Amino acid sequence: MTGRDAENWYPSTEDVLAVHDGILTEYPDSERGVRTERQVQFALDFIEHGYFGEVPESVHEKAFHLLRLVVANHPFVDGNKRTALNTTSVFLAVNGYRFDYGDDVRAMLKLFGVREDLLAENATVEYLSELTAVESRRGFSDTPEDRLLEIAQNDRDAHREIYDALADE
Repeated sequence: MTGRDAENWYPSTEDVLAVHDGILTEYPDSERGVRTERQVQFALDFIEHGYFGEVPESVHEKAFHLLRLVVANHPFVDGNKRTALNTTSVFLAVNGYRFDYGDDVRAMLKLFGVREDLLAENATVEYLSELTAVESRRGFSDTPEDRLLEIAQNDRDAHREIYDALADE
């Protein structure tokens, strides 16, 4: 079940698993498998509710932590960076933002996977903010989950070279 607060929509664990499955379907050489759904749920709980008194406030802070936690915690056997990127793109789209990223996002994702401490949170949140533009929330008023996989597919199609490069890393 997806979540929604007064300002934001949040994906469910099932949504993230469905995005991940869509990615692996497109990349048959990727190894299938979920190491632990708990790590996915942890990331989603953190962006919505926070932990230990720390709650991400802005949509860009939430996007930062969604990217970071899905990549760094490696909940999947393969496709963690692609799943993090695609899920974050969907999260931003459903919440009214267009995520206009380029190939440089790969370096950020790689650092999240191996040395996340090298990425300063404030600078990375600012970077994500610069890559987003406010868009209308048309079509997402009641049930954005109806279009999640379509949004995810559109993002992968629009950024195919980036997803292909991530698959080869």
